[in-house]
Amino acid sequence: MRRRPAVLLALLAPALALLGGCGIGDSAPAPAGSPAAGLRDPGARPANAVHVYFSSPVGLERVSRLARTPDSPQLALERLREGPDEAERARGLITFVPRGAPAPTVTGQRRGGVDVLVPAGWGTDRTALRQLVCTAADAAGAADGLPAGDVEVRLRRAPGGPADTRRCTPTPGSPGSTGSRAPAATGSPAP
Repeated sequence: MRRRPAVLLALLAPALALLGGCGIGDSAPAPAGSPAAGLRDPGARPANAVHVYFSSPVGLERVSRLARTPDSPQLALERLREGPDEAERARGLITFVPRGAPAPTVTGQRRGGVDVLVPAGWGTDRTALRQLVCTAADAAGAADGLPAGDVEVRLRRAPGGPADTRRCTPTPGSPGSTGSRAPAATGSPAP
């Protein structure tokens, strides 16, 4: 019976050797390159991104589209007119921009503001106008380093006609939403 402990020891020796030398060295820090960085500026966007706003059950939702040129309010409004793509429609996004209506025209831009001529084919749908205001404000704000809500959008229905000044807030009914005029509005509302 003395053979059994020797056989048992012979079988267990390799297992004990593996457990004792598991390959993990000391627990000191090891150099592994620079620390993780992520986005440096959360508000930054690629130079070729265009943001447009579509309607969702909770308000307006901003979506990004790639473009061949840097973002501009005019380019953003042209992309808005195209409506949501198949993937965006699958997410429940819709547009109230009238089908086949021409894109609004940017007639002026200044720091913190943009002027837009709204074509007759756009009608007066409040959600379509909110989409227009937020899309134009986002693009104009990007050029000035401002959030969309800090940009005044002056809407006109005819060249030289009265302006309706609005601001973007994607959620309806919130203070300063595009459904209300900006405090510094002059002129009468666009027809």
